[in-house]
Amino acid sequence: MGAASSCHPLVSVLMPVYNEEDNVVRAIKSVIVQTYRNWEFVIVDDGSTDRTPTILKEFSESDPRIKVIRNERNMGITAYLNRGLKVCKGKYIARLDADDWYHPEKLEEQVRFLEEHPDHGMVGTFFTLVYDDGREIRVSLPVKHENILKRMAYRNSFCHSCVTFRREVLEVAGYYDEKLKYAQDYDLYFRVMSIAKAANIPKYLCYRRYRKHSKRRMVRSTLNSIIIPFKYWRVLGVNTIYYVFITRRILTLLKILLFY
Repeated sequence: MGAASSCHPLVSVLMPVYNEEDNVVRAIKSVIVQTYRNWEFVIVDDGSTDRTPTILKEFSESDPRIKVIRNERNMGITAYLNRGLKVCKGKYIARLDADDWYHPEKLEEQVRFLEEHPDHGMVGTFFTLVYDDGREIRVSLPVKHENILKRMAYRNSFCHSCVTFRREVLEVAGYYDEKLKYAQDYDLYFRVMSIAKAANIPKYLCYRRYRKHSKRRMVRSTLNSIIIPFKYWRVLGVNTIYYVFITRRILTLLKILLFY
């Protein structure tokens, strides 16, 4: 599946970026070296003020598959993710954050899976969590749709940079909810899973950089992660019984409020 051809559907990789001059080169290069070659790379720069725009310009000039959209003012991640989605032309749409990066075979594995499983609207992968001091932790996730739904009742079952969507399913489900500043990916996964199956490939095909967030962001994100599963109880069906495990998230919220 190395060379691009008509039997290899186009994949759009969508990456938002804001002031990531120290990380964005690694992210871009991880797409360029993919064993799956039929891709376009849509990068939305949300008004970066560091060297990020210069770096993006250099890459886009050297590879016509790399398309840069720049917001002159910072719009916030949800709005500019949706702006990027409207530009994507691929049959499949893969996500990547600017401080994360792909294993070289990630797109190839996911395209193969989606081509062989037309009833699935999205597929993620396992990932490696990388800390600033070089430590790495391998993170596994539920693999099959049924087990993913069980976990979704109380916790996200996907890593955002790991997922690839089927475009036609995403268009029916709708894009990111711009009313949500945090956990908007969690919300979107529920809507995708309301009309199609989902899975995770049990291979470590993505690297996620550990991010330390502000107390305010952690509080708002955790609150959203408590509210969102309750909102989609119809999607969860009988798996709503696992919502009782949301008490873990409530305890996490209390810990952030009291000790962070």
